[in-house]
Amino acid sequence: MLKSSAMYTRCACTAMVILLGLAPVSPLPLAGHGPPPGSPQDEDGSFRLEVDVDLVVLNVTVVNENGDNVTTLTRDDFTVFENGVRQDISTFFPVEAPFKLVLLVDTSISTRNNLRLIKDAARNFTKELRPDDQISVTETHFFTQEVQKFTNRRKLLRRAIKRLSTYPYGGSRVYDGVAMALKSLQRTRSGRKAIVVLSDGMENSSRVSFEELRRRLAQDDAVFYPITILNKDRQKEILERYIRESQDKEEDPYVENARLSLSVLEEVYQIQTERLSQLSSETGGKMFLVADLSDLKGEYSKVAHELRHTFSLAYYSNSPDGQGGMRRVRVEVKDPGLRVRTRTTYFVPETDRAGF
Repeated sequence: MLKSSAMYTRCACTAMVILLGLAPVSPLPLAGHGPPPGSPQDEDGSFRLEVDVDLVVLNVTVVNENGDNVTTLTRDDFTVFENGVRQDISTFFPVEAPFKLVLLVDTSISTRNNLRLIKDAARNFTKELRPDDQISVTETHFFTQEVQKFTNRRKLLRRAIKRLSTYPYGGSRVYDGVAMALKSLQRTRSGRKAIVVLSDGMENSSRVSFEELRRRLAQDDAVFYPITILNKDRQKEILERYIRESQDKEEDPYVENARLSLSVLEEVYQIQTERLSQLSSETGGKMFLVADLSDLKGEYSKVAHELRHTFSLAYYSNSPDGQGGMRRVRVEVKDPGLRVRTRTTYFVPETDRAGF
């Protein structure tokens, strides 16, 4: 269970500047329409998933009792339920179907000493994805920016990752970075969607709140994979050194903030880790924790492995038109010995269909 969000907000607002506002994303999905004609597979054998606001897309991983991925299932092996009611699967994508993926890298000041290892691991990650996967690169620190648009050209991706650099001031806007990644994915016209985030878990200055980001992810079909560097001790060392070195400085306005940040550091890291884990679980993703940066390539490899072994199912909800709110989703397979992981909910805004 998460700690009180009010407590976290109070501490964060005292220690850092919290900015407001970010344009909301367009709503997804609405229910009540039948599937369009045509097959999800083109004549050349490639797979396509066209954007349709009425289509609910679920990315699904299946493992056996040993934890090994199962990749030989077909549409008939799956059953989908929404709010307890069985749904008709309209489209099925095997594990070979490509992804549109945003690689989001936290380059805030706390990553300065480890940036080389982070870049090496990110470059290796792009090599492990399928050749047809389209990848964009975004960095987040005091502000968030896209450094490479979607491409499957590995040379361009290597150049983009090489350009990443730490920003010497300000906090870390991980939530803003994820929100930007979602907007980038919504502009694409086809493809399965994923967001992979590398950060130390410290979120302290985003415009987008946790609950708002949670709602936006629930309105989309992107699967979310956070890779979190356990950097709490490093943060503690930085704060303690700053306080120690500032003792002889008169009227330093940041010393008190540093003391407050140090006093809540343990709680803030726990809350942020739990929040990222919750976001990943609700989208059908998985969180990976990195204690030693020398293991970072291995954790990226695990994410690439997950993406290479993910099915996608799509259906048109038979819930009543205009019935908004959070909807519960469950996917089952015929073999009771297999375990399924997918998103658990999605969000539909209230809609007045009478005006259409």
